[in-house]
Amino acid sequence: MVTPLENRLGKIPLAALRELLLGAGAGLELDANPLTGDLLVTTNPAIGVPEEWLGFFAYHYSASNLAVSFARPELAVLSAVFPEGYPGEAVERVLRSFVEECRKYGTRLVGGHTARYRGLELPLLSSTMVGRAGRRREKPAGGDRVVIVGEVGAEAAWLAGGDVDPSTLTPLPAALALQEEPSIKLMHDVSEGGVIGALLEVAQRYGVALEVSSRDVKVFEGLPRGVEPLSAPSYGAIIAVTGDAESLLSACEEKGLTCSNAGVVAGPGNPLVVVDGREYAEPPVSPLVYLYGAERRSPEEAAVALAAEELVRISRLLDVIPEVGANIAYAPGPVRSPRDVLALDGRIVKTTEGARLCGKPRYGASRHLAEVLASAREAGMPYSAAVNLKYSEDLLEKLKSIGLPVCDATPYEASCPVSEAIRSGCRAQVYFYAGKPGLEASIVLLARDPLEAIEILRKVVEQKR
Repeated sequence: MVTPLENRLGKIPLAALRELLLGAGAGLELDANPLTGDLLVTTNPAIGVPEEWLGFFAYHYSASNLAVSFARPELAVLSAVFPEGYPGEAVERVLRSFVEECRKYGTRLVGGHTARYRGLELPLLSSTMVGRAGRRREKPAGGDRVVIVGEVGAEAAWLAGGDVDPSTLTPLPAALALQEEPSIKLMHDVSEGGVIGALLEVAQRYGVALEVSSRDVKVFEGLPRGVEPLSAPSYGAIIAVTGDAESLLSACEEKGLTCSNAGVVAGPGNPLVVVDGREYAEPPVSPLVYLYGAERRSPEEAAVALAAEELVRISRLLDVIPEVGANIAYAPGPVRSPRDVLALDGRIVKTTEGARLCGKPRYGASRHLAEVLASAREAGMPYSAAVNLKYSEDLLEKLKSIGLPVCDATPYEASCPVSEAIRSGCRAQVYFYAGKPGLEASIVLLARDPLEAIEILRKVVEQKR
C-alpha cells in the first residue's frame, strides 16, 4: 500500500511512491539512476530563482547529481517552459546561461523543448543529464565517518538577501575534484531539506543510522540570526562518507575545500539521523524555503517576508487576526515618511483553510504601522518592527504574563491612537485600544526586528489557555 502523500512544500519522499515507481522499473537511488552498463541518468527542475541564475542552477542541479555519483555530465536534454508573455530576450538570456555552463564543463546539449504556456507563474527549466560513472558507491559501514564538504547555510544567507555570490552555491567543482579520492565511499549533495534532509536520504537508502554533532559543522558566517543551520537551505555542501577521515580531510585541505568531520555511521538498523542526541525520521522544513522566488530581495525585504511566512504558520493564529487583516512592518533606518517603512502590500487574512499570506514586502505599504514606528523612533524607543493584532483580553493577559509593558491607547483621540499615545509619553511594548468609529479594536506589538516579533507571538499565541 502506498504511503499517503503529505501536502508539504519541497521533495515528496520516495517512500510515498516506492511501490508505484518500482512497478514501473525505476530504481530508487541517490542523485542519479543506473541507465545501462556504467551510464547514469538524472533529472531536476529549476524554479523560483532570479532569472539571471535560472539557467546556471538548471545545469548545476543535474550535473552535480552525476558528479557526486562519480560521473561527469556528458549529455544533456533541457525542457524550458515560460509563462505566457515572457519576453523573448529574457528567454534567450536564460538559455544562454545554461549553454555557457554546458561549454564550461564539456557537456553536449543534445535536445529539449522550449515554449510559453498559460497557467505558469514562473519559468521552469528541467534538465536531464547522462554521464558515465568512473566507479560505484560503496555501502556505509558502522564506524565510518560522516564528513561535510563546504560551509553550511550559504544558500540560506543568499535567500535572506545576504552578500553571497550565487556562482559559489554549487557542489559541482568540489564533487568533481573529489571523484578520484579513494577514501570516499559515497557522496550526496545537500539540496531540499538541508543537511538533515540529505543525511536522512543516505540513512534511508542504505538502512543505517547516522549521528552528527552540530558543534563540529562549519557554518557560513552570514547565516541569519535564528536560522537552524542543519535544516537551512545549503546547496553547495556535500555529504561524504569515508572509512578514512584523516585521508579525506587531508585531500580537502590540499584542494582548498572546507570540510567538517561531523559525525559517524552508527551501524545498520533503524534508518534515522541523530543530531546532538535528537532523532529525526523526517527533515524539518526551514521557513527560508518560502523565500525562493523570481525576484532578488534585499536583507530588509527578506526579513519581512520571512517573518510573514513564519507568522502564518503559528498555530491558533486565526484567533488573533483582525477583521481588516494583520500586517507586519519594519523600519530598518530613519523614518521620515511611510515610504521609509517596509510592510506587506496585502495582508495576512483569515480564510476557511487557515491564515493566508497575501502580498509581498514593499516600502510605503502600511501608513498606520509606519506612523506608529515613526512615533516610536522620535521618542527614542528601541523598536523597529510592529505587528497589528485582533484585540482580546486573553491575548493581552498573555503578553503581560511574559513581562511586556502594556499601554491603553483608548483615551487618545486620533486617527492612530497608538501613535498619539507614544507622542503623549506612554511608553510600552504593547499598545491596545477599544473599538472606535472607523477603527477596529486592536493590539499593536512592537519589537526590535521582525524576527523578535514572531518569537514573541509564537510564545504567547501557542501558549495553552
